[in-house]
Amino acid sequence: MKSSEGSGFIVQGLMELPLQVPIEILKAQKSLGTTAVLVWINLLMFVQKQQPVNIRMISDIMGIDYREVNKALARLADAGWINDEGYEIKLCIPSINHKIEPQLEVSVLDPSQKGFEWLIDFCTNRVAPPTPEEMKKLLFWVEKKKVSPEVIAVAVEEMCVSIDNPHFAYLEGVLRNWVNEGVYTYSQLLEKPYLTKVLPQTNQPSIHPEAERKWKELFPDEFDS
Repeated sequence: MKSSEGSGFIVQGLMELPLQVPIEILKAQKSLGTTAVLVWINLLMFVQKQQPVNIRMISDIMGIDYREVNKALARLADAGWINDEGYEIKLCIPSINHKIEPQLEVSVLDPSQKGFEWLIDFCTNRVAPPTPEEMKKLLFWVEKKKVSPEVIAVAVEEMCVSIDNPHFAYLEGVLRNWVNEGVYTYSQLLEKPYLTKVLPQTNQPSIHPEAERKWKELFPDEFDS
């Protein structure tokens, strides 16, 4: 029955103001995929609440692996829906001519644990607390070499699946190899899946022969003869 006060839907039981989602992102579901769209909407939720967010928080909220969230972010960036600038992400709505129009900005990591602090926490949870000397070296890779913390985190995962006793020299060998291949950001690493065993492969061997050759030169003791 049509209401005399006008047509429309009333959502009952809301504890807060409803989330304002632009119609453009909903229209992009077919091209982006539902996972990428939902990741964008989750980012928007934290923007409108003026709260910081990290990748694992979105992973927990959506109930998917954080690697899937990272892939969705890369897909959104490629399509112009986000503009990743360091530790800040700008949510965008691509215009018809595909130019990026910045709209909203969200801090991806908690201000007290941005970048380097997040990386230290990741290494501690995945391997062990870095020593003061190792922390200096990690800071060198982040600040001097401009390697993103996300890439270093993937390198840590690569080290853990490659050798039985993870150690910092091996981690730096992986990072040197990737930097020599022009990899500084997570998106660049996704473009070269043959460099890693922990990211999804597309009909590729578990490790690229050229990468294996370089790693054997750096760490001959880590490979069986």
